[in-house]
Amino acid sequence: MRLSASVSSVLGLVLLGIGCTEPTDELGTGTSMDSTTPETDAGTETETGTETETGTETGDGDGDGDGDEDEAGDEDGDGDGDDTDGSCWDAPEQCLKFLLCMGAIIPDQLEALEEQYGEGGSCWCDSTNEIAQECYETCVSEVAKAVETYPTVNECHESYCTIDELDPDQPYGPVIDGQCPDYSGAQQLPLISPFGLPGSVCAPPCSGLASYCAPHPQTSAVGTCYLTENNTNYCVNRCYVDSTLIGGTQCPCGATCQPHGNPDGEGNARGVCTFE
Repeated sequence: MRLSASVSSVLGLVLLGIGCTEPTDELGTGTSMDSTTPETDAGTETETGTETETGTETGDGDGDGDGDEDEAGDEDGDGDGDDTDGSCWDAPEQCLKFLLCMGAIIPDQLEALEEQYGEGGSCWCDSTNEIAQECYETCVSEVAKAVETYPTVNECHESYCTIDELDPDQPYGPVIDGQCPDYSGAQQLPLISPFGLPGSVCAPPCSGLASYCAPHPQTSAVGTCYLTENNTNYCVNRCYVDSTLIGGTQCPCGATCQPHGNPDGEGNARGVCTFE
């Protein structure tokens, strides 16, 4: 099993050759998915066949010699209860995250990926421990590469929330019909395509001698006094382009970190959170 060539081409990633190489790790060792035995129908071992008049043993494994599949789901009729027939593991959380991430980056490939990595996919059903482990490792490694290659795609981040989860009582929300609500008794400035960036955002005024900017409880981005309009200074949410630097949710729910401005003192790229 492999991701399609087009997926690898879009991501610029070298994927594991699932099912074609010797597995590097058994289930339950190192970084691995849950090794719980996949669910399957219970069955009992049956006789391996009946003897014919000539003494040659024949039969299909259920003792009736009719060559059908026995009740235990043992397709080859050897009575060994093959563990790949009708059995599935649950898709690991990391692989569901992988699908969410890939759906945002390469949506035209999502259906094919779901057939392999999603619930009931070929990685987890009628599969082997080795193949399932390789699928799991692929999910983990490809999400990590996607975060590095596409750092502002929220769906790939460890922490992510949608616009439906945005707290409307907080500052730095989206501009709606060209307007912004007041925050803490002060009018927010509607910024549409601020600094030439995509999207919009409401900017509360900086306050006090220290040019204080209110925090937003749903993000690790920091309110920063950043621009001046009509002799008034306004705040924006400054984010790190690399969401793994400080963790948390990169921008308020539904917003995107748009790279802009100078890096921090250690050279880490910064940006401004806007709603596209």
